[in-house]
Amino acid sequence: MIITRETDYAIRILRSLADLQLKNIREISDEQMVPRQFAYKISKKLERAGFIEIIRGAQGGCRLTRDLHDITLMDIINVMERENMITSCLDGNFQCPYHRRYGFCDVHEALAGVQGKLSAYLATIHLYDIMFPHGGPAPVKASGASRDAL
Repeated sequence: MIITRETDYAIRILRSLADLQLKNIREISDEQMVPRQFAYKISKKLERAGFIEIIRGAQGGCRLTRDLHDITLMDIINVMERENMITSCLDGNFQCPYHRRYGFCDVHEALAGVQGKLSAYLATIHLYDIMFPHGGPAPVKASGASRDAL
């Protein structure tokens, strides 16, 4: 599991929307240096996950719908990455020839432990804290957010 370019771009898009202003993809792309073709694709994934709302039309754009304090780095990785394991052998569909031959694999067990610890740690890192370690946008409330301020 690594933070791919797509996950990085998703974080940038959410950072752009942290002020809760309605912004179009062109504005977000220019501000956050995210290629427009990726911004469209990623924004659709973020909308399906319930992190943003996309309003279509001439006056449309994107708007944050979740409090960044409540979105973790692991949440974004899970939305953006189909395969978020540190190694392919942890995928449930992987057929390990070593395991098939010997019936066990100590390396697999060790890596599964690393994966569990890494996933648990990433689930403790909230986007707001990595985006704004020294304070952030003006305190406002996102619709559906559970905090009074972002």
